[in-house]
Amino acid sequence: MTSHELVCQVCESSGLERLLDLGNQPLCNDFLPAGNAPEPQTYYPLCVCYCHHCALVQLDYVIPTEFSFGDQYTYLTGSSASLIEYYSQLARRLTDKFGLRPGDTVIEIGSNDGTFLKAFRSLGMEVLGIEGASKSWEISEADGIQVVRQFFGLGSASTIKERLRPGSKVRLVLAMNVLAHTDNINEFLAEVGNLMEPDTVFVSQSHWLAALVQEFEFDTIYHEHLRYYTLKSLTRLFLRHGLHVEDAELVDFYGGSILVYARRSASGESEGVKSILAEEAKINIIESLRNMKQVLLNNRARLLSLLVDLRNAGKRVIGIGAPMKASTLLNFYGVTPDLLGSIGEVNQLKIGTLVPGVRIPVVHEDVLFEEHPDYALILSWNMADFLMPKFRSRGYQGKFILPVPQVEVIE
Repeated sequence: MTSHELVCQVCESSGLERLLDLGNQPLCNDFLPAGNAPEPQTYYPLCVCYCHHCALVQLDYVIPTEFSFGDQYTYLTGSSASLIEYYSQLARRLTDKFGLRPGDTVIEIGSNDGTFLKAFRSLGMEVLGIEGASKSWEISEADGIQVVRQFFGLGSASTIKERLRPGSKVRLVLAMNVLAHTDNINEFLAEVGNLMEPDTVFVSQSHWLAALVQEFEFDTIYHEHLRYYTLKSLTRLFLRHGLHVEDAELVDFYGGSILVYARRSASGESEGVKSILAEEAKINIIESLRNMKQVLLNNRARLLSLLVDLRNAGKRVIGIGAPMKASTLLNFYGVTPDLLGSIGEVNQLKIGTLVPGVRIPVVHEDVLFEEHPDYALILSWNMADFLMPKFRSRGYQGKFILPVPQVEVIE
């Protein structure tokens, strides 16, 4: 699909409406090695569209999964202490919610470095991951997690079943922040259905589109996120493939996410489902996306003005966190290395690289405590409540800048 073929990724309807155009941007995970001669990078259209037929919000330009999440993919769940704790607690909660017992099987699609599966393994479950990104599955296997080394899609269910122990009872199929990534969501969900038994629960977590528009979280829009979901659009999508949503809940992670529980048999809507659908009905999500561009331009002017003023005053600013969303924010806002000299990070796969497009160096997070810059721009803004106390406890005394949902300086 190209940017000129505006056809819905799910229902194949034509005539999608363009809502928010963020221009041409590099792949947000295409970090370049520092110190080498500048390598050219390919830029792709980044525009959010709406299908009036099935209510799906999506990008107009689809990049194949294997390309977006290949050898260059550097995101590691286990590099975040808060995510490790979140998945540990969620594993215990799901075990209680669905009455899992030691020996039950839990399958995770897009298992990354195995962080979530390790939490289930510690509770006595048999676990199996499916992961196509080599840097991720290598870490999983080194920690003793069995992994099917492929991107989940057509034919994957048969391959997975061959890897399961005879008599295995598949209780959970997990897809945490994966439904937006796959380039063929219809094949993906058809294969999910082929994996499920009558009492299997499909548990998915996705960014919640309502939170994106309410908090102006435009930086969660990037090429690896091909679709943006409400509970309404997810329910319609699941029903196309015989999956019935039985419960849902909102969680704070990633700036606002939605956990959805589905089975092959219908059991009626829970109070949680009804509550979230009612909340979505109060928000004019599509109109908010249409109007977001001007808000972003105002925020861009405020941030650039602040960074220029700080530079002219001789103040030093470094960034904190180099998540994929940082690429969208820095490139759309036009933040250059003369305004932001470096970005501190703990993910070893990113340290020593350059942020795509703007080519700001990524260094170890300890620079914050060794060089004591005047200001720290928190690019992992969705984790600010966790990060700021952590940095204070380690001795950082400078000021923080939050770029989203609006530019804010915190003493």
